[in-house]
Amino acid sequence: MAKHTCAICGAQVNLMSEQKLADGTFICRKVCSKKTFKIFDKVEATLDSVNAHIDQVQYGEKVWNQVFVPLLKTKNKEEKLKRFGKNGELYVSPSTGLLAITENRYKIFIFGKTTLACVYRIADLYSYEYETEEVKNSEGKTETKHFCNLLFWNTVGMNPVRFEIRNSKEIEEIAKYFDTLFGIQKTLRNVRNTFSQQVNAFKAVKNAVSAVKDGTMDEIKADETLAALEDASYGDRTEWIAKADAVLSSVQK
Repeated sequence: MAKHTCAICGAQVNLMSEQKLADGTFICRKVCSKKTFKIFDKVEATLDSVNAHIDQVQYGEKVWNQVFVPLLKTKNKEEKLKRFGKNGELYVSPSTGLLAITENRYKIFIFGKTTLACVYRIADLYSYEYETEEVKNSEGKTETKHFCNLLFWNTVGMNPVRFEIRNSKEIEEIAKYFDTLFGIQKTLRNVRNTFSQQVNAFKAVKNAVSAVKDGTMDEIKADETLAALEDASYGDRTEWIAKADAVLSSVQK
């Protein structure tokens, strides 16, 4: 039986103890593979992306323990966490501008719990999509599982996240929640803000077209146009970025 070397820790691995990655390298299942989330797709991952995800988890645990754990029992309504997912994996903290995807590990059954966490800026979330999957249950019957796919930009590590939710209604709740946070929900309450962003985007595009025609388009104007279009589509994230960065700068490494 052929043996390989774990590309991370250097341990000798074989068919039963190795995890092959998409770039042809191997990591050990006993130690290094366990440092990643179970939902992290190691089959499609490269060594670089695995290392980035491991770093992400190690940093995320520190942010979770220092920022999120104290908020789990807060009595301040403005600091309370919002929780989603069939097993409550997703925690959203509007007061800090952060969200966390968690995974609990147990040494023996429900004892010796350790919480792994990947923490993201709310501002970097740009898509929350719904997906279903048909699977066979323990009785051999087909059942439908429901999933939420979160996509993040400006994120090194696991930036697409897929976790199970209870049903199709929960994805509607998730979408409504984040749309409201970003001010892009088209309700009477937010229509003025949405309309204003669309008007600004229209003006920016109009000015950009004029600038191209008269030869005055430069990098600054191009960036302004792109920012206006992003605000119209995703809401203005400026305050969310500032809030999250301020909290993350206080995390002790």
